[in-house]
Amino acid sequence: MSIIPIIKKFRLASNLNPPAVLRDGNTVAWYDYKDLPTLTIDGANAVSRWNDKLGSGHDLLQATGTNQPLYTADGILFDGIDNFMDSSFIWTQYKTIYLILKQISWAKDFYIFDNYDTNTMVLYQNTTTPGLVLNAGNDLPQNNLDFDVFKPIIAVYNGANSKLQIGDTIVTGDAGANYGNGFTLAAPHSANVLFSNIKVKAIILRNVVDNAVNELSIYNYLKGICNI
Repeated sequence: MSIIPIIKKFRLASNLNPPAVLRDGNTVAWYDYKDLPTLTIDGANAVSRWNDKLGSGHDLLQATGTNQPLYTADGILFDGIDNFMDSSFIWTQYKTIYLILKQISWAKDFYIFDNYDTNTMVLYQNTTTPGLVLNAGNDLPQNNLDFDVFKPIIAVYNGANSKLQIGDTIVTGDAGANYGNGFTLAAPHSANVLFSNIKVKAIILRNVVDNAVNELSIYNYLKGICNI
């Protein structure tokens, strides 16, 4: 019997354990759809609250019923019409944002996230389908997220050394020096236009540009959750 499948299974199982670095004091918020006690869900599966699982109080909120996303068996679904959630807190460059999500549809200039202060530090659908672009004053080159496929995303805001990684594909450059406070998911903070149609499994907000070792450990954890 070959041992290769056994090794692969062991490697995947180990990647499902969150790395210790996530509790090093630099994690601003960590949202995990599988952590049900962190979610406030009504009888129609609408989500009004998605708490930081580390208990910081940096919780994603949406009080208005028509704007609330839906809890599903494989992630939190934002409809691309009027769903969004946000949280206000003090948070400036430099930072790293990790996400697990998939695009369900694509529309030019629609937002994956904003940093609460409108149009300051964003990831948005831009250039050509299915492209995503990172911006903190300047656009990085486009990177692509195929439709209906969950992938880990790493958005590094680090001025001239910024990075957008989708799966194993990386683009780099000068994203600008803007900074914003808090986090808005699936829309700009103005939240009256440009809603994205996405499904989200997890988000990790870090108040640091992670070194290569820490970034890889978080990335491998996300890949384990995605089973890729």
